[in-house]
Amino acid sequence: MSKKINKNKKPISKNVNEKEKAIPIKNIIIFFLVGVIIILGGFLVFSTTRSNSTTQSNSSNVTQNNSSSATQNNSGPQPRILVSEEEWDFGKVTRGEKPTHIFIVKNEGEGDLIIDSLKESCDCIEASISTTLIQPGGLAELKVSYDTTDYVGKDEKHIHIYSNDPGVPDKRINLYAETEAFQIPNLTPELQE
Repeated sequence: MSKKINKNKKPISKNVNEKEKAIPIKNIIIFFLVGVIIILGGFLVFSTTRSNSTTQSNSSNVTQNNSSSATQNNSGPQPRILVSEEEWDFGKVTRGEKPTHIFIVKNEGEGDLIIDSLKESCDCIEASISTTLIQPGGLAELKVSYDTTDYVGKDEKHIHIYSNDPGVPDKRINLYAETEAFQIPNLTPELQE
């Protein structure tokens, strides 16, 4: 009682095995892609969090530095910063010029005024102060230059003076200029007919 095997008929188990082999490969690829996406997402979140904490750390350090100098010496005589002009307009200048203005920084308080730092709003502004320690009633010269090489049109910049004045630890001075492009005048005489 032997059964005859039909050679034309393929065993069912062979088709099932090919499908079973194909499904794990798809699963592996999908698993791999999901893993890569999760890892890249983790790196993105980590780097964003790290840069935010660095920025917050740096800004809190600046705040601490400024507030520590502003709050030091609160029990005794206090300094008081006064600047000759709180804004300055260089007016119309030709591109490439470096106009300069000297501001007078005065200590109208009763304690020593300590200039911690100067901060310009861009590299085109250059500032220097004659002294960082101003006695009560004393003066210092703040020299500010504006390099107009890379600018055309109306522009506004500013400079910050950080000091130990508890009332104004960050004194801002606004700077304005209208830079015009250099134009070569027509030097050829007009011919008359």
